[in-house]
Amino acid sequence: MRETMEPEDFSIREDAQEDRYTLILAGELDLASAPTLEAAIARLCSNGASEIVFDLGALAFIDSTGLRTILGCMSLCEEHLCDFWLIPGQRSIQRLFELAGLLGRLPFREPGRRTPETSA
Repeated sequence: MRETMEPEDFSIREDAQEDRYTLILAGELDLASAPTLEAAIARLCSNGASEIVFDLGALAFIDSTGLRTILGCMSLCEEHLCDFWLIPGQRSIQRLFELAGLLGRLPFREPGRRTPETSA
């Protein structure tokens, strides 16, 4: 029997507007918390989300597993034809994306900015 690790220092607050979701990630995105985020994205994509935004502003720490998880979430969204965006985090979080060579590969946008499809 496989034991699952419960994330102690991680939370996801979900803000929904119709089929568009903003997930406010807080705490530490690492080996212990990655499955929680993966499960949330799988659920939203399966339920027909048209847009998912990760707000990284309250994220205090991210490791290589967290980076890999974000890339996996982006791929899952692409498979489900769901738009995927990231709102930048603190300087230390953004620095890790930079060091990993992911700043140009991930779709970052500023808070409150809407995509052409979602602005009315």
